[in-house]
Amino acid sequence: MIHHVEVQVLILLLVAAFVGMGARRFRLPYTLALVVAGLVLGGLDLDVLHDVELNADLLLLLLLPALLFEAAFHIDLAEFRRNLAPIVTLAVPGVMLASGASAGLLYLGLGATGLVEGFGWREAWLFSVVIAATDPVSVLALFKQFGVAKRLYLVVEGESLLNDGVAVVLFVIVTGVYGLSTGHNVMPEEASLLAYGLETLLRMGGGGALVGVALGGAFTVLTRQIDDHLIETTLTVLLAYGSFLVAEQLHCSGVLSTVFAGIVAGSYGASFGMSSSTHNAVEDFWELAGFLANSFIFLLVGLELEPWRLWHQGLAIVAAFVAIVIARAVAVYVGVPLANRFATPLPRVWSHVLVWGGLRGSLSMVLILTLPQSFPGRTLLVTLVFGVVGLSLFVQGLTMGPLLGRLGLLTGKQRHDVYEKARATSIMTRRALDELHELQRDGLVEPAVAERLRAWYTTRSERAEHEAKTALGTAQISEQLAEAVRRLAEAERRGVREAEHAEIIDVEVAQNLDRELVLRLLALDEAAEDGNQLQAVLDRLLAEEPSADAAEE
Repeated sequence: MIHHVEVQVLILLLVAAFVGMGARRFRLPYTLALVVAGLVLGGLDLDVLHDVELNADLLLLLLLPALLFEAAFHIDLAEFRRNLAPIVTLAVPGVMLASGASAGLLYLGLGATGLVEGFGWREAWLFSVVIAATDPVSVLALFKQFGVAKRLYLVVEGESLLNDGVAVVLFVIVTGVYGLSTGHNVMPEEASLLAYGLETLLRMGGGGALVGVALGGAFTVLTRQIDDHLIETTLTVLLAYGSFLVAEQLHCSGVLSTVFAGIVAGSYGASFGMSSSTHNAVEDFWELAGFLANSFIFLLVGLELEPWRLWHQGLAIVAAFVAIVIARAVAVYVGVPLANRFATPLPRVWSHVLVWGGLRGSLSMVLILTLPQSFPGRTLLVTLVFGVVGLSLFVQGLTMGPLLGRLGLLTGKQRHDVYEKARATSIMTRRALDELHELQRDGLVEPAVAERLRAWYTTRSERAEHEAKTALGTAQISEQLAEAVRRLAEAERRGVREAEHAEIIDVEVAQNLDRELVLRLLALDEAAEDGNQLQAVLDRLLAEEPSADAAEE
């Protein structure tokens, strides 16, 4: 017998599939198309979808862990560590600064002016911490589509993963202070605000990270003992949801636990505990899981948006949207220069992308729906959050492409299919030869079989390398040269630090040398999107004779 819920799920899946095909065909942001589809479904007033709702349990326990784990599993840990300074700066102090700034702006704009009746500091703080987390799914899709710099993509994605956990911790602190939480989350009467905030931050943030790392490590050890793609895929599901639930049970952040479990599993578990076929199977599974989770979330967002209610609070929603954009700008324009002191500086124009690319999404709606029904300001805050999320998705999401073009981040990106296919083939064959070596070592193929396969792959690799050299153009030489110079400069920076720590050079000399290397990296990053400018920068850098007294300049 077919049940009502099954029909609802099938309808939503069917809509998601058709929307996906349409978005791909017309090159539209997929998430925005889903929201529009949800609005259309809501307008059709279908009886079968009447009781479909976006509730906190559905999002928090079913969909959110899948999204977090899928994104974290694909994080390049080496690149993540290399960009840790801007990611952490934007995700931790940046979110705190943005929350404080938006709370002040909201109180002045909505409460003090009387624009929204009964909107006080409590409502301002609740809204600000709920809306603090960024969810740039649409922006990241555009980055992939237009070939934006990999580092910018990683910073945006990495920040969005960590600031989810920070936003949850801030929400717990604020609801505890105002007595809107239950049990362990309520601030004791005798405790000071500072002590309660620090204790909650350390317990939830640090505890969640530790739980995730521990469970991710256990997963890595376990996967080394087996080689079965079905079992190992099942273990990743257990890890994604188990890390979330275990951390929540220990009163830690389930969001951060799932994120760190995914990073460890994707970086170590996949590299040391999975065969190539298993790794591919796991990635395919989580790609599907992420697609389904995003589809359900944004379709349900469209269904939940009530145009008449949003229209009634339209001025307040616009004012709140402007407030969070200003607050985000404060956090970025203060945080990025600070982070640049501790890592390779981000190009200046990237700050504008980070500001406008801070879209709001699913987590904000999850958190606001967890407020108790008895709270008198709940309906107003839910309307404001849903309205701002919708406005953010449409206004920022639809204008990100033109902004990238205006900033010059889409120009000069020359791509040559023949060259790129040849390079990809060369990489593929080398991976295949490595896997063949493992198979022969484990006795899974006979020497005669291995030799025949090795000869075939070697011939294919040599042909691909010859084709790559033949198709190699000036743009590709510049890109390879720039990447090599960038990596070598990073190696030089490590050498400077080692020399300083070993007391071979003093602090001042180390700082001067490091500054010289940072300027070199910054010049490459700023010229990365313009082929002619990149070539000019490389020619200038490589034409310079190393100065014997460079450290004294």
